[in-house]
Amino acid sequence: MTAAPDQAAVEHFLYQEAKLLDERRYEDWVGLFTEDGVYWVPSGHEGPAERSVALIYDNTPRLRERLTRMGSRAFWAQQPPTHTTRLIGNVLVQPGAEHADEIDVECRFILALLRRHRQALLSGVARYRLRPAQDGFRIREKVVTLQERDESFDNLTFLI
Repeated sequence: MTAAPDQAAVEHFLYQEAKLLDERRYEDWVGLFTEDGVYWVPSGHEGPAERSVALIYDNTPRLRERLTRMGSRAFWAQQPPTHTTRLIGNVLVQPGAEHADEIDVECRFILALLRRHRQALLSGVARYRLRPAQDGFRIREKVVTLQERDESFDNLTFLI
């Protein structure tokens, strides 16, 4: 029988991930992903990623490439940068459905954005597939389903 995942440890990991993103410590954030990790923000209705439109669909190497572009002085889409504050709640943790050595996590979030004196809110559900690691967890998959996914967006060049 597999031991129950540690709820407090998973919640701590999610809070630390949110902090990295809010502080724009993107290299550290990408370091949380496994080498085969996937970050997906679907647009419209969910379905298999191969047959869906995505706002973002990046594997770990693509995330690193995104960081290179974001670090460029020519990345005008984030001049000035978007300031964010994430609130995480309703964290549900269960043993991995696909692999016994993984943990499936679902949480709700509210993301407050401030850019060019305009504030906005995004909200939704984030689903994770986590692998235990010596220093906590690694993200094998993160799927962010925005409540506003069918709306038009001004600028989604920051990481959700």
